[in-house]
Amino acid sequence: MASFSVTVTSNTTPAIAITMSGNVTYKEFKNSLGQFVYDVNQVYLFSSVQQQMAKVFNFSKYDSSGNQNLQSILSVISPYQYQNSIFLSTADNNVIIDGRGYFNFNMLPNTSLTLKLYANRISNQDSLNSFELDNFKKWELQEGKPDFYNNYKNFV
Repeated sequence: MASFSVTVTSNTTPAIAITMSGNVTYKEFKNSLGQFVYDVNQVYLFSSVQQQMAKVFNFSKYDSSGNQNLQSILSVISPYQYQNSIFLSTADNNVIIDGRGYFNFNMLPNTSLTLKLYANRISNQDSLNSFELDNFKKWELQEGKPDFYNNYKNFV
């Protein structure tokens, strides 16, 4: 029977670190997913190794029925490109970060990857305010009752 010697390495710094730009922490971002969703328009990739950017990025999302929808985001890198960065458009892929999806990609050994998501923040209130400033006033006028909602308090 063969015997193998095992080497266990413990690092004081994590293998993968998530840093946020601006004043928002990653914990605050995760907590905001209950009130907001993020519609990702573009993904910026920067790596120390150009082959890392040529990998396929998968975005997997679960719908309310529990079905998984897998979308592959392909990055095409020109062989004549000298920069180790690329912008990927996700407008056609409908990448929405709402707490029910995740990115999945393979990291090459001894490389670093900067992944920046350019997104629009969307809330439920945005859909009400996108049509008019006061949607309830429009409903009141259509029903012929211009002051119907004025006497309601916070429970409406």
